[in-house]
Amino acid sequence: MRSPPPLPRLPFALLVLGACSSSTVSPNLPSSDVQIILGASTKGSAAFSPNPFTESAATRTKVVWVNADESDNGYGTSGTTHHLVSDNGVFDSGDIAPGAGYSFTFPGPGTYSYHCSIHPTMTGTITITP
Repeated sequence: MRSPPPLPRLPFALLVLGACSSSTVSPNLPSSDVQIILGASTKGSAAFSPNPFTESAATRTKVVWVNADESDNGYGTSGTTHHLVSDNGVFDSGDIAPGAGYSFTFPGPGTYSYHCSIHPTMTGTITITP
């Protein structure tokens, strides 16, 4: 039985650079209205996409957030937990792990500001129109 040919030898620097250059969002995230983006803790109001988010109460009042703040560092997926809280106390998501989601059905039309209690500079706005 013949042995397979040897693998080509790459310089160590290429192996290290190749392992460190990957940074992608998991393709297996649930569908969402608003995503918490990669690196959100340093993005302020740009941490949420889209922001602001507007929905018509005539269509629906449920909004779904997904924490897409995760990456593959070459050794497995890692990410940042976030915790969304409305500024007027209407909702509190609890901790949202990377890749997980949270949904809330708003009580009616209005503008609802929120932030991440772990990273307070992350701010967003949901508007439910009549």
